Amino acid sequence: MTTVYLPDSEPRPEISKLAPSPGSLKGLRIGALDNGKPNAGFVLAYAAERLAAETGAEVTLVTKKGPFGMSANAAIPMARDIFSRLLEETDVVLTGMADCGSCTAYSVSDAIELERAGKPAVVVTTTKFEPIAVTLSSSFGLADTRKLVLPHPVGGTDEPTLRDWVDDATRRIVSLLTTGA
Repeated sequence: MTTVYLPDSEPRPEISKLAPSPGSLKGLRIGALDNGKPNAGFVLAYAAERLAAETGAEVTLVTKKGPFGMSANAAIPMARDIFSRLLEETDVVLTGMADCGSCTAYSVSDAIELERAGKPAVVVTTTKFEPIAVTLSSSFGLADTRKLVLPHPVGGTDEPTLRDWVDDATRRIVSLLTTGA
């Protein structure tokens, strides 16, 4: 079969579907992908721990998205070695923090790449950047990207408040991962 590309056609993203959602998180491995934004590592690690405690899952990987997990740049895709580790060492992934322009684009892109590889992934964003995350999800080919929306800002907010936000959101994370809704 030959594919013909029309040079005057409107470019479209590759349309993707969510990875299959597990019926339960019990016994599954949770990963957290930190893009290095202020408080992102804290929020993602704490959310993964709360999720594990709530569901009987296990946190198996908390890493920055840069090569070898040594650093992170929010404005680039996750490193290939980190992507491979997430595929090998986890069953579900939390990623973020999508709370600025370029970091939202790459957090959404990372989540979609994981979904395309069969890993359910939740991108954590904030109220101010949710509209951008929604638009980018659609533009990148997965309008149904699993998104957890926290109050804005995450960076600069004290840890007790962040813990409260995550505690309040834990059931929502479970729902996002187990039903895709």
